[in-house]
Amino acid sequence: MNNAAVSGARAPRWRQWLLRLMPWHRRLAILACVGIFSWAGSGMLHPLMSFMQARPATMSPPQQALPLDKLLAPAAVLGAAGIDKVQGLRLVQIEGEPYYQARLPSADEPRYWHARNGNNADVLARHAEALARHYLASDEPLAYAGTLTGYDGEYAFINRLLPVARVDTGRENRLRLYLDLYHDRLGTLVDQRKAWFSGFFQTLHSFGWLEAAGPLRPLLMFVLLACVMSATLLGLGIFVARKRAASGIRRWHGWAGLGLALATLSFASSGAYHLLHKQRAEPMPRPFHASFAVADLAAAPEQAWLLPGESLYQLSLIALDGQPVWRAQGNQYGVMDSLHYLNATGDEMTDDTPRRYASERLDHYAQVLGLGEGGEPAMQHGFDHEYGFVFKRLPVFKREYTDAAHTTLFIDPLDGALAARVQDADRLEGWVFGYLHKWELLGLFGNDVKHAVVALLGLLHVILALIGLSLLRRSLRRAPR
Repeated sequence: MNNAAVSGARAPRWRQWLLRLMPWHRRLAILACVGIFSWAGSGMLHPLMSFMQARPATMSPPQQALPLDKLLAPAAVLGAAGIDKVQGLRLVQIEGEPYYQARLPSADEPRYWHARNGNNADVLARHAEALARHYLASDEPLAYAGTLTGYDGEYAFINRLLPVARVDTGRENRLRLYLDLYHDRLGTLVDQRKAWFSGFFQTLHSFGWLEAAGPLRPLLMFVLLACVMSATLLGLGIFVARKRAASGIRRWHGWAGLGLALATLSFASSGAYHLLHKQRAEPMPRPFHASFAVADLAAAPEQAWLLPGESLYQLSLIALDGQPVWRAQGNQYGVMDSLHYLNATGDEMTDDTPRRYASERLDHYAQVLGLGEGGEPAMQHGFDHEYGFVFKRLPVFKREYTDAAHTTLFIDPLDGALAARVQDADRLEGWVFGYLHKWELLGLFGNDVKHAVVALLGLLHVILALIGLSLLRRSLRRAPR
């Protein structure tokens, strides 16, 4: 009889019971190691991926003054092209020339007409390339590479904006930009390094290689996460039950496991909760699309529409009470932001127009979701703990509702899109994932410190798993055959 057996025989019953769980700790640990190598290994690279990713020269859309002289009315331009309805319309400037950009029903790409001569203009590629130059702050050669209408492995759901135009640079790192041409927004930048890191991370951390397997992917992830937590708890029990391990490396494994146990359970439990929350999430309602009769747009934008000392850099249509309304945004005297609304003939609308518009769009989504009455809408200009940076769009209108889930809706004022729906379950999951999985509290010491600690914890988990497998291999060699 070996020393471990003797000590086990003399130990109190609770210790004997815990020591009998050693085989289960080893069995579960084999499966747990699959998860640890996947999640901890890829988690180590996530801070590096964030640090090394390509960044734009600016995050703000262009703010070029729109020319408002000698423009034709949209009704004349679009009517001559045989178009009687549009879902969106705005005035844009491309290479110094004014164009009407129209969003047509069932069309993924915008159409353009010169706002002075009314000619149909094939300037989509030029618009995309000019926008890319703005975000790069560079005059380098660029090439429009098509429109993306759905998310894929490179342009993931986290980027939120669709459809987007892809523009390729000629750089050695094959940098490309994804751009929302309807609102001149940047979706993301991707170079070869980010593409490789993102693909690697999605494959290992999100089990992207099982994407086509349907429910098998989350089921396997749940099983592995359960094995990680179970093996950790059993390991803690065995560490307490066994007074002293026979070998130094086994003692080191026990103490290291004890030191990392809290982090292990934090990562695994929050990951499991995040996965469960995603599986139970309700689909977002279909986006709202306005419809404008071209015949109602008989007035051409002109200088008289401007406020004193104003330059406009955005002029687009929104729908209010079933009528087209021009949303005019710019600045006055070069120092003060301006935002006002005009009816189809260019007359100024009342100061409560933004509130009425927000209420109308929010009421639309509230009715679809069965939310009932809500509070007064408010404008939100920055991200916070509830409406985080992952939602992309700013500013947004926000309204809170008194339903059982305390729903809050956020809509984009530019197109009335539902930017986010946040409920109590989302708030709890966001807190758990932020503080127990991403360890956002460490951000108080700076992002570099947070990223370094998370990467170090990932590395220590990989080392701990490797030592555990080494000990298992040694035990199997010593086992009688």
